[in-house]
Amino acid sequence: MNSLARILLLVILSFLSGCSNTYQHYANMAKQVFKTPTDITLTYSTIVQANNDFLYVRLGENSRIAMGLMAVDGEQMKWLSADQSVLVTDHGRIIKTLGLSNDLLYVSNLLSDPLKWNSLNNSAWIRAVDWHAGEYGYQIRSKFSVQQDQLTFFTHSVNTIKVIETLEYDNPASFWRFDQQWQNVFWLEAKTGQVLKSQQQLQPGTQPLELVFISEVVRHLNREGLFIAEDAI
Repeated sequence: MNSLARILLLVILSFLSGCSNTYQHYANMAKQVFKTPTDITLTYSTIVQANNDFLYVRLGENSRIAMGLMAVDGEQMKWLSADQSVLVTDHGRIIKTLGLSNDLLYVSNLLSDPLKWNSLNNSAWIRAVDWHAGEYGYQIRSKFSVQQDQLTFFTHSVNTIKVIETLEYDNPASFWRFDQQWQNVFWLEAKTGQVLKSQQQLQPGTQPLELVFISEVVRHLNREGLFIAEDAI
């Protein structure tokens, strides 16, 4: 991303911090910054100087995009893309979407999600989920296992807890499925439990979403006192 685009991006994000009515204005301007056939990669200085957080998102094999944080409600964070797609995350988990082929509308029992409590190994979670294509109140059961892992950002290694979530429908799906079971993976920063990265498949047979909470990554690296060049990517 060139310097002009970075400046424009910072201006866009400054609008977000001042007024909730800037949704359309942000979306229109962001198209000029984010529209690219290749992966978006923001520099360290762009992330540090921004007024709002960034989230990297990749759907399946598509190019990686950057979404801007539009609103925060408790632990729920609403992210907006250049094409006005929306993801809502709760402690790193996608709980609502707008702009996918079959949007996720609702997830129940979020307070019991083990991701929030860091008591993950051999834990379980049951919730009901609604999708736009006509599946409502579908019960999903998850089991969790953990292992130690490392991720690398800006050439620095970060110690993480890798959480493997195995999901399964408790009731038959409305559509033909080849597999009723699938997996999500979350990488949590080892000390704080903050989700830094995830691979989430909202239903079996759909493309996975890879999320990198790059602003949270930068905050972690700063807390560790690590040197990072301003133009590092």
